[in-house]
Formats: sequence, structure tokens, C-alpha cells
Amino acid sequence: MPGYSVQRYPTRSQALDAVAKTLAETLLAAVQKQNRITFGVCGGRSAGALFPLLAVCPLPWASLDLLLVDERWVPTESSKSNEKLVRDGLLQDQASAATLVGLKTDHDRAPDALDVVEQRLDQLNLPIDVLLISMGDDGHIASLFPGGVENSEACKRVIATTSPLPPHERISLSPWVLRDSRHIILPVFGETKRALFDQVIQQGPSEDYPVRHVLDHEGVRCDVFLAP
Repeated sequence: MPGYSVQRYPTRSQALDAVAKTLAETLLAAVQKQNRITFGVCGGRSAGALFPLLAVCPLPWASLDLLLVDERWVPTESSKSNEKLVRDGLLQDQASAATLVGLKTDHDRAPDALDVVEQRLDQLNLPIDVLLISMGDDGHIASLFPGGVENSEACKRVIATTSPLPPHERISLSPWVLRDSRHIILPVFGETKRALFDQVIQQGPSEDYPVRHVLDHEGVRCDVFLAP
């Protein structure tokens, strides 16, 4: 598959430091090219470990819009909320000057919120300038799951999806929005995920392993960081 590079590290700590350094350099370069940029951020364990390292980096954070790539349909105060993870872990120290754009609304159901979230995206510079995305144990990214119909969405920018694990109801950026990001950073940590990655990079449909959405796109740089 074209468009990605792989860096391997003996420890997760070394990989996290490398990801933070690469993100900081990439974000700074992007800001220097334009006044305001969009930084797509994910949830999950890897992001949670990375955020405190990134938050102390001396960047022009006030020029960054942080866009969540997906969200569980739970209150933003919930421990399962990606927005809470970003607020508590990344919007601290110097990074507190950044603007967070979440996907959760007051609607009871995610499908009812799509129009409102689309309007939020209208206020951002797209495509995403820098995207931090992680891969699940089943090869999913954001809330795009193996076998899900959401993998074929080609028009809407946000979609309501259903996770195989609770909380089931989700909202997510569409595959093409993620794929069109200018620079993608993909940490893959743990032996299970590293073994899965060897399968992912074989030829096959993105519906089998949605992480392929960000790996097999011509003209987009994707840096993969592998660690135990």
C-alpha cells in the first residue's frame, strides 16, 4: 500500500516521545503555512498517554482547532467520553489555548445531531491538517468498524455508527474526511496490534480493517509508529 512509512521502537515510552516530537514539528510547520489549522484527535489509551507529553510543547496553540474524530454518545462528563479525555489530558498547560470542537450535542440520539455537527465543521479549515488516529484491536479507527456500512460513506462528513461494544451509539467523521487529512500520525502499540498490522497492510477491502482508509490513499503522508 502506498503513502505510509513505518518506524519501530523497542519500548512504548520511546515511541510516545517520538510521536509527540513528530506531532509538534508537524503542527508547527502547518501553522507556519497558514494562520489557523485543524488538528484531528482521537480517544483511546494511546492518545491518553500521549496528550500530557504534547500539552507541554511550546506551540502556537491559540491557532489550533482540535477536532474530535469520533465520540461515544454519552455525557461529556462521562469517563467514557473522548471529549473529557481531551479536555483533561490535552487542554492543559500551554495547550489550554487551543479551541476544542467536539461532536456531542444535547440530542438524545446521534443520528439526530448530524446536521448540527455538520454546521460545526463549516467553521473549521478542512481538510484536516494533522490527524492523530489510533487503531483498535479489530482494526477499527474512529468509530468506523469492520463490516460497517459507514465504511462506504462518500458524501456526508459525519455519520452515526454502532459499536459492537458498549456504549454502542457513536458519531464519527466519515472515512473520506479522515483519509483526506494532509498528514496522518498512527501509533500502533502492543503485540496484538502489531501482529494485526501485518495483516492490515496486505491487500484487501477497507471494510475488513477500516484502518486501511488512512493507509492506502495516494498523496497523503501517514507515519506509523510501532511499539510493544
